Amino acid sequence: MDDISCYRCRLFYLRPSTNPDKQAEAACEVLAGTEGVLLAAPTSAQSIHLIYSLNHLSFELLTDLLTELGFELDKSILLCLRNTIFQFLEDNARENMHVNVADFEVPCESSNQVPNQSTDKYWDDYR
Repeated sequence: MDDISCYRCRLFYLRPSTNPDKQAEAACEVLAGTEGVLLAAPTSAQSIHLIYSLNHLSFELLTDLLTELGFELDKSILLCLRNTIFQFLEDNARENMHVNVADFEVPCESSNQVPNQSTDKYWDDYR
């Protein structure tokens, strides 16, 4: 099993529709067979709970897929802002997935002595 940091749990909100083919349950049936989707469950008639792997999918790819399949996403201002943040975070995470953090660690040279200056030196700088 992959590292848990490679998985994302997100809610997708659909535009309200009276057509059952355009509601969350129908979208979950379509997404359930997609590679990389671990869970696709409707939380209401207009919202979908998805758990997916960043190795295969991204938030942006899933929103594009839902739109391409004919599902209309809710485009309220707060949801658009939230979606933009999710896309940024996931793009950043996908770019850095295979970076080894240990390569960037700098050994810390600890010193038992804290450097200090006399109070006269402090005032001399301002005179």
